[in-house]
Amino acid sequence: MTSAIRLPWRTLMRSVPNPLAPASLLLKAQPPNPSRPAFSSRYATKTAEPPLSTANVESAEASSTARQVQASSPSLDIETPVAAPPAEERPQYGQYTEQKDLDFRLPRSVQAVYLRPLKRQAEYGVPSCDLQMRSYSVRNLEFFADFALRAAYYLGLPASGPVPLPRILERWTVPKGNFIHKKSQENFERRTVRRLIQIKDGNPETVGIWLAFLRKHAYYGIGMKANVFEFSKLGVGKNMDLEMEQMKDTLDKTWSQIGVKKDKRSGPTADKIMELINKEDSRAATHGNAPMVIFSGIQPTGVPHLGNYLGALQQWVRLQNTAHPSTKLLYSIVDLHAITVPQDPERLRRWKRETLATLVAIGLDPDRSILFYQSSVPAHSELMWILSCTASMGYLSRMTQWKSKLQLKDDASPLDEGSKSKLKLGLFSYPVLQAADILVHRATHVPVGEDQSQHLEFARECVTNFNHAYGPDLVAPQTIMSPAKRVMSLQDPHLKMSKSHSDPRSRILITDPPDVIHKKMMAALTDSTNSVSYDPENRPGVSNLLQLLSHFNGEGKSAQELALKYANFGLGQFKSAVAESISESLSPIRTKYEQVLAADGGRYLDHVWMQGGVKAKESADATMYVTLEVIPRAKQQLIVI
Repeated sequence: MTSAIRLPWRTLMRSVPNPLAPASLLLKAQPPNPSRPAFSSRYATKTAEPPLSTANVESAEASSTARQVQASSPSLDIETPVAAPPAEERPQYGQYTEQKDLDFRLPRSVQAVYLRPLKRQAEYGVPSCDLQMRSYSVRNLEFFADFALRAAYYLGLPASGPVPLPRILERWTVPKGNFIHKKSQENFERRTVRRLIQIKDGNPETVGIWLAFLRKHAYYGIGMKANVFEFSKLGVGKNMDLEMEQMKDTLDKTWSQIGVKKDKRSGPTADKIMELINKEDSRAATHGNAPMVIFSGIQPTGVPHLGNYLGALQQWVRLQNTAHPSTKLLYSIVDLHAITVPQDPERLRRWKRETLATLVAIGLDPDRSILFYQSSVPAHSELMWILSCTASMGYLSRMTQWKSKLQLKDDASPLDEGSKSKLKLGLFSYPVLQAADILVHRATHVPVGEDQSQHLEFARECVTNFNHAYGPDLVAPQTIMSPAKRVMSLQDPHLKMSKSHSDPRSRILITDPPDVIHKKMMAALTDSTNSVSYDPENRPGVSNLLQLLSHFNGEGKSAQELALKYANFGLGQFKSAVAESISESLSPIRTKYEQVLAADGGRYLDHVWMQGGVKAKESADATMYVTLEVIPRAKQQLIVI
């Protein structure tokens, strides 16, 4: 007959190890049991036990008797001290660890407490940065939050968190068939998990380094948003108010000098400053010592008009004549851009030749500048497709090119019903192809007009997206704004001069004969005041003619100075003077244009664009096949059969 032995609770607690105690205390509290076999390692085999001798039997009986005596008196709470074994018989540290692994393993929650990132304590508790991270995966989010805390610790930043933020729950329904009914719907749900890490008492520069480090080593599937706080001394607001009162008179004088007045966005002084800045940028681009690549293009719409000539072509010639000999100049006739709207093939072919002849006639030297058709270099289209894989649809939808071509409002969206039926993919992706034209030749500077500055911004955005995804291979181009102002239409001074206008009298072609120029100028829209004055707001028609005359007068006078010179002229007499000045300036271009078209029976122009196409292809291939390694390419070899 057996009976259960009940031990006191305190005795039981002494015999059971505490899982929350540190590992060092656990190792000291539990000496190894000599009766258990020893393991040299995790994968070692068990050693054979020696046979029991007479002494061993007596020792075993004695220990058994001692256990019976101890069990027979359960009410005693006396601990018998055990003498420590000699030093040479004590187990080593590795045996303690192996014994601990065999006895028990700490729970994962306890291990997580021991392995959690170290944190520094904030002294003042002043917030420096709030970093919010979000992801669809809790595992990735917790991993990156742990990484961010460890980085903050080694940078000496007191960090707290990660604090769980409310989840974002999104639900939507997608039809599975053409017929919308209950059985054809599929429901989806997406949960976004968020965590918040706060930095306190941190140096702003160190916080910036921390954020840059996290951005460089960003984990996939993790979004980050940081709010960085800056603090000033107490009373800085009052000091600023006092300083503003003292500077009020100085600021008023400054505003009047800049040209910003009440109810006016800009003034004549601001225009002069912008013109000076553009001239300085152009001068720096043409007189620099570093090797540069200048690229620009023009659509083949036939013979260019004065707006094209003054806004772009005249600057191309100036860059060619003043640039450093090491500067590479590429000017393209972008015929791929032209087919984004319906075109007649035969007419487009004629327009391409006329545009190329005009470029040679205005002074571009085919031996100094590379003149080529865009379609003759396939790398333009290839890079366009690569860039479109990283381009943003939202950015493209905000571009004004496709809206102006389709005559839509500025706030129009590609998803509008009115836009869907008109908008084509080629027109919508027009800026991507334009960015590829620039980047495929690694252009450093691009001379453009004021209306094309938005496309240059998009090209730089494409460079940022591509380099972030594949590496720093592309070069962000700089803009060279034309010093000339935008040339307005002769029939509507509020619109720029363009060939899309239905009235041919609204524009002057650079190859028009003198009688045609005089006829168009006399039909130009002005006003009822029979005098000459420069007032762009109240007299836009007359001011537009003064702007034209300022580019062709030969004296270098501005529009304001010419207004004083012709103040006593009537409008008819003034228009005749403008027509005569324009005709005289365009006469050499008109003569050279006719000679180029007829040179060598038209074969001269074929030689020009073919020669330029070969050089442009070499320039583009150097980027596509050497610099870019996005698409693995096999080496091309010539096989002779």
